[in-house]
Amino acid sequence: MRTEENRQEFYEFWLAGIQGIPGRKKIRLKSLFPEPKELYRLKPAQVSRIPFLTDLEKERLQESQRQPEAEIARQIETCQETGISLVLREDASYPSRLRDIYNPPYALYCRGSLPEDARPAVALVGARNCSPYGKAVAKSVACHLAMAGLSVISGLAAGIDGAAHQGALRGGGQTYAVLGCGADVCYPAGHRQLYEALAMQGGVISEYPPGAKPLPMNFPQRNRLISGLSDAVLVVEAREKSGSLITADFALEQGKEVYAVPGRVSDAASGGTNRLIRQGAGIFLSAEDFLGELGFFAGKQRPSSMKPKITLEKLEMLLYSCLGFNPKNLDDLMEETALPLEAVLANLSSLQEKGCVSEIYKNYFVRAEIVELQ
Repeated sequence: MRTEENRQEFYEFWLAGIQGIPGRKKIRLKSLFPEPKELYRLKPAQVSRIPFLTDLEKERLQESQRQPEAEIARQIETCQETGISLVLREDASYPSRLRDIYNPPYALYCRGSLPEDARPAVALVGARNCSPYGKAVAKSVACHLAMAGLSVISGLAAGIDGAAHQGALRGGGQTYAVLGCGADVCYPAGHRQLYEALAMQGGVISEYPPGAKPLPMNFPQRNRLISGLSDAVLVVEAREKSGSLITADFALEQGKEVYAVPGRVSDAASGGTNRLIRQGAGIFLSAEDFLGELGFFAGKQRPSSMKPKITLEKLEMLLYSCLGFNPKNLDDLMEETALPLEAVLANLSSLQEKGCVSEIYKNYFVRAEIVELQ
């Protein structure tokens, strides 16, 4: 038998989980019906008289009223079993950055924690089909931001998003993924390890109920939350028509700063970022410059003061100086250093052990994210 408190939670969960009604309208419904159970039990004639709902939204409400209570109870159990909490807009823990955006979520489903209001936050977004350069830049920047004490917000997608989360985790900071599906759904499936790490060192956030599938129409809407949770948005790589540009548009509507990493004019993956810069976005030059420009250094160490000091031998330094964020293969490195294959392999191996170099795919190498040499 449910207690009164449990019944209230039950109907709040029901209202939060109705798909097809925007958050801003759910908030208005709550103002009309402070007890969601009243809304759950409305007659069709009463639903038809709600003035601000469209005909389709009224249909969605009536469909949800026919949802068996046992099914709603199972969803609540799923949240409890998977460690997902429901945070209503009226709750103190609801992120203040989202309260006043256009169409704020009525509620958030969260696995892990929510971003702290007092901690500065930056969104890093970009192309799924990114270049090795873009991925390396995203990891490096996110690591710097995390080391400087900022939260890193992104969307868990393949490419730039995943790299941003990985960099922030490596920097020991907090990073949060906003999903276009239920918070219990890992999408893409290949990011399972990253998804689990986020729940421990940040959080996984969604406005969609448990079990909601990653439908294409969900992702443009979730982008408003990525920008909304952030103080600034950095687009690392994006094509001319990209979901990342939707995030940038939301950020501008919300009064947030937008920055972009410039790229080569011949690279399709940089078409969107270069156009953003042409339209007035800030130009990203370095993590330290970016943090300083946004004024996020107050009371915190600069990332450069926290980097590990690494000593390189002469041949290691020679190889390291030939590498950047664009991958080079063994033939390139042998030609540029005039070293035999054995020496190149041996020194690359030691550079990898010291964390200075990464092999991004077979026999192709780039510089690692954070290195300060003595």
